[in-house]
Amino acid sequence: MNTYKASIYNYLFNSINAIIVIINGIVMVPIYFRYMSISTYGAWLATGNMVAMLGLLESGFSSVITQKMAVVIGSNNNEKYARLAGANIVTAIVLALLIIFLGLCISPFITDWINVEDGVSSEIRVAYIIALIASSVAICVSLFGAFPQVWQDTKSVGVINTCTGLIAIAFLVAFLFLGFGVVSIALSYLVRAIANLVFQGLWIVRKWKKESIPTPVYSISESKLLAKDCIYPFLSKLSGVLMGNSQSFIIAHFMNPALAAVYDLTSKVCYVACGFVSQTNGSFFALFSLTLSSGDKQKINNVFHTTTQFFAITLAIVGLYSICFTEPVLNYWVGLDKYGGTWLLFVIVLAKILFQFRVYCNNILYTGGMINKSAKLDILCAIVYVGILLAIIQSTQIYAIPLATLAISLLFISWYLKLMGKYLSLDVKMLVAEFVKSMFVILPFVVVHYVLNLNYHNLYEYGVYFFLFSIFFVSALYITNKTFFTSLLSKFHKK
Repeated sequence: MNTYKASIYNYLFNSINAIIVIINGIVMVPIYFRYMSISTYGAWLATGNMVAMLGLLESGFSSVITQKMAVVIGSNNNEKYARLAGANIVTAIVLALLIIFLGLCISPFITDWINVEDGVSSEIRVAYIIALIASSVAICVSLFGAFPQVWQDTKSVGVINTCTGLIAIAFLVAFLFLGFGVVSIALSYLVRAIANLVFQGLWIVRKWKKESIPTPVYSISESKLLAKDCIYPFLSKLSGVLMGNSQSFIIAHFMNPALAAVYDLTSKVCYVACGFVSQTNGSFFALFSLTLSSGDKQKINNVFHTTTQFFAITLAIVGLYSICFTEPVLNYWVGLDKYGGTWLLFVIVLAKILFQFRVYCNNILYTGGMINKSAKLDILCAIVYVGILLAIIQSTQIYAIPLATLAISLLFISWYLKLMGKYLSLDVKMLVAEFVKSMFVILPFVVVHYVLNLNYHNLYEYGVYFFLFSIFFVSALYITNKTFFTSLLSKFHKK
């Protein structure tokens, strides 16, 4: 399959999967509040953060193994590929068991750490254990997902992810209706994880047999080398969890679970949309890694330019619509009593956009093989982030997390850019220019939106406004990125 086409298909299926995540993360929330209190929901969010922290034991193996196997495939080294595949499978099983063991060790203390009310403590503990099992299974799915990524064959896996996502939502609704409460959410995660593991595993085995792909061979020496290569990614993953997945736990611990829910709901539109961007942009990283292995500098920079433009455009869309339309969405979604306010939203969106910019640079370094150097910088980021957060959380309260995120992004982005330019010879000036251009494109729309301050309670008039707003914005994106859109279409149709 044409590599660009493979990436496009990967993007399309990842987009569908991301939409399912949106349905699960946004559409379902008002339904949750029919079956649980905001405090219980906040406690679940904090519990999920604890499970995410345990998930750091995956330690970046999936990123490392994908990058390594992509390079090996590019060099046609079947023997090396078989050893890497075997190490990947064994690692997935070991990490899954380790996550369950460590998670069970801390389970007696989980509700005390997040200030859970006595009446729901047992329910939260059950949900935590089920989510723990789901996370261990998901680790296997994540690591096994390296195979279809490097094979550039994503149609079947895309169908599997879509189907299992829909199945999980159906089970979630059924569990809620049957009265399982907050445990329903954890059970739906487990259903999807198991279904993904079974169906993806069957597909991988069938693919191996059909196309005579080298059979995995377990090698202790290869596993040791892989573990050594993942030391820094482990610490990097830890830093990512601290900066990107710990907000609900921190707010529940230092304040209360109800405020954790308010923060989550205020940031939900932006965070879900950014998750969509991360997941869909990840579709192109395997392509970029394969291109790097070719050594063709012109081709490398062309692919980098294309992925960067796509990233900047999607980030501009996320930033604009999050800033302008989160409040009306929350009003009709869960009610403004669960909204943290416009200023909190502004800081969250700005911090998240810059955070995504830093993550994009980090992903480029990873796919380029600069894993250790990137990880060291990530670790330093996490240390500074924790320091800033502890210094300001008492005075700034719920604002502390986005302010700390904003600070470390502003402090460290230039360092990531230097690494990309120095070691990968990438056009970082182009990257910055595309990002700045996308921000300038959205600025006048933000100003006009808040100057007009239209009444969103009149749905017909606001719907017309939203439509015209979107038409003008899409037109602005096309005018400022005309070369990108025409180039992308030509590459997709290229045989």
